[in-house]
Amino acid sequence: MKWIVPLAALALAAPAEAPRDWGDANDEWTSSPGFETSKALCRKLRKREPPAADRPYAATAAALKGCDSEALYYGIGVTADPVRARQCAFLEAEADNGGVFAGRTMLMTVYANGRGARRNLDVAIHLACGLEGAPMESHGRVTHLAELRSQGWKGVDFHYCDDVTSGLAMGHCAAHEARMAGARREAALAAMAQRWTPAAQRAFVRLRAAHAAYVEAHGSGEVDLSGTARAAMAIEAEEALRDELVEVLERLRSGRALPTPASRLPAEDALLNAAYRKRLAEAEGEPYPGAVTREGIRTAERAWLRYRDAFLAFAAVQFPRVPRDELAAWLTRQRTALLTPVE
Repeated sequence: MKWIVPLAALALAAPAEAPRDWGDANDEWTSSPGFETSKALCRKLRKREPPAADRPYAATAAALKGCDSEALYYGIGVTADPVRARQCAFLEAEADNGGVFAGRTMLMTVYANGRGARRNLDVAIHLACGLEGAPMESHGRVTHLAELRSQGWKGVDFHYCDDVTSGLAMGHCAAHEARMAGARREAALAAMAQRWTPAAQRAFVRLRAAHAAYVEAHGSGEVDLSGTARAAMAIEAEEALRDELVEVLERLRSGRALPTPASRLPAEDALLNAAYRKRLAEAEGEPYPGAVTREGIRTAERAWLRYRDAFLAFAAVQFPRVPRDELAAWLTRQRTALLTPVE
């Protein structure tokens, strides 16, 4: 009856090689005496693996093929199910796939928070010791978990991102937050759209496509991507535009007036043109890797014009009482604000 055998007992469960362990790190970046306490703890807990009984049975593993522990644990687009998330995370860890928010990271989270399995901070620390990361991240995360253990902590909000220090990890955390926010946005948009006419829904599909192109053009062409936190910065900029779309739609749906009368459109156009020319001038010269370029700004501006036109066409169908120039003035003001960095 193989279906009642824990996956840990199956040959396929054996990893190809042991994961790295912070306790063994000893190069020029990790040999600081200040890291010794966390590394010693990792060595002490080297064998503190999750209980074998917590691993999925073979039948469960088969049903979870292709699963996503991040989505299951946090309820991203699905109902949160920490138990299934834990089972899925075992599969991801054994296959060594799934990205940062998968496998060992999610198992660490499960055992730290006691959601999906009995809380075991020794196991969580051991799992943290095996995560890749900057030295200060590894030391900080292990130390953080050790402090929670000493406090007899009973909370449920420990998070991988609590201890990040590097630009790379900030990017992973920004992507995680964006994924959760995206699920909430999609639910809100779906709730709005279900009451629209078929013509409005078709126009909205075109609007979403134009908006997505604008978001991508802005994130890749108008955000300085020269630093180590470039991924986080691009994601943050793109998320702001996605939130902005929902905000405007909610305002239109609820009948709240836009704070730009139609008579402001010529003035708003003039302000946008001035801001656009200024950004182009600032981008002159030899660009450095990741710098904002004139071509990036031009590409984003053209994408914005297509987005604006698609929005006006959609609003003419779904919100015909909203004056076209009033909406155009509001969209133009938002674009000007984006091109005008806060001093």
